[in-house]
Amino acid sequence: MEKNRLTIPYIIRNWKSLKVKQKRTVLTVLLIGAALLLFIIALIIGIISCSGKAEPAEASNVEPLPALLRAPDSIAVTGEGTNADPGGEDTDPDLSGLVLLEEPDDDDETGEQPAQSGDAAAYATLKKHDKGEDVTSLQSRLMELGYLEIEETTDYFGSSTEYAVELFQRQHDLKQDGVAGAETLSLLYSDSAQRYMLKEGAEGRDVKMLQEQLVDLGYLSENEVDRVYGSVTVEAVKAFQKRNGLSADGLAGEKTLEKLYSDEAKISKTLESKLKVEEKETSSSSSSSSSSKTTPKPSSKTTQKPGSKTTPKPTAKPTPTPKKETRIEKFIKAANSKIGCEYVLGDRGPKTFDCSGFVYYCLRQAGVNVNRLNASGYSKKSSWKNISSFSDVQKGDILFFRSDSSSSVSHCGIYIGGNTMIDASSSNGKVVKRAVSSYWKRNFVNARRPWG
Repeated sequence: MEKNRLTIPYIIRNWKSLKVKQKRTVLTVLLIGAALLLFIIALIIGIISCSGKAEPAEASNVEPLPALLRAPDSIAVTGEGTNADPGGEDTDPDLSGLVLLEEPDDDDETGEQPAQSGDAAAYATLKKHDKGEDVTSLQSRLMELGYLEIEETTDYFGSSTEYAVELFQRQHDLKQDGVAGAETLSLLYSDSAQRYMLKEGAEGRDVKMLQEQLVDLGYLSENEVDRVYGSVTVEAVKAFQKRNGLSADGLAGEKTLEKLYSDEAKISKTLESKLKVEEKETSSSSSSSSSSKTTPKPSSKTTQKPGSKTTPKPTAKPTPTPKKETRIEKFIKAANSKIGCEYVLGDRGPKTFDCSGFVYYCLRQAGVNVNRLNASGYSKKSSWKNISSFSDVQKGDILFFRSDSSSSVSHCGIYIGGNTMIDASSSNGKVVKRAVSSYWKRNFVNARRPWG
């Protein structure tokens, strides 16, 4: 009789009747098969996993950007800065930083997006005298939001950057210490960051600058300049807004400030009426003066007796009349006299200046009756001749520049000839005389000539 083969159906039907040795053989075969199956499954999973990681290998060679909102800059300089491009910032040696995560988030492959407000721990503190690309990024963001006005970003955290951080902190009800800590930086780079504006309750020198402009335009009196944005200033701003076709909310935001420091700002009705009265009185006085002039009687001539000799008197040499100083010469003389004076945002002399305040001061010293505008406002002053090419500028022209990272006018200086200008430099922290280098020529916007 032929022996039964140990097939799977036979084993299942006759398991109880199998011998012990046969059962052991069957179990051994099953265990070896199960182990082999598990090995094959593990091998397949490993191959799939490795191939999935290898796909983005191309991105592993890409280095993340070193800073957010990248902008060029140079470092702080000392001395007069005769041939220097905007460098340094502040006088600390000036009006001049964010830290990027060392590794970008998983969903931030480029490293260009800032951390959100909940990522406060991701930022390192930046404070005065710090240097680096993180400072450059901080300045770029502050400039973008309107808190910092300098001719170009730098990598140095000076007094202007410190002040700009304080303004941002004031706007967002944070501790005003000028230190860009984790909380400040987190908010600064978030979507919740507000643009610069002045509102009731604000205090500081930027408020004083606003009040002085309102005085010049006739909306405030001089004794109301107190550096506090109180109810009186709010009402003055509202009056200015109504007069200039703006929404009268009492907030000095971007549109209000742009109009306030432009050549198109309308003076108050009170000041307008006062000027008309003064003009009428001057005209009347001039008319009265001309009508009161009398015609002098002809002088009687003496007849010389015949035969009498007269000895001619020697003619006295005329005293040379000193050459009258022109307004351009006065303008440049005033600029030269202020070289080395400190740069302070919003100031217009006589000891501290920002760039447009310096131009304003020198124009007034030259006898030019002009309102205090910002650099952008002066660049658009239609009553002054416009020069669009740097090759056409002349001594006494006012030069206007943008930065590499913006198309808007942000700086101005006085051209004194010989490819040289004098300006109140935020990057040097003082008034300097320096060459109009390739940087400035590259960013030249236009020039204005106030002299007709």
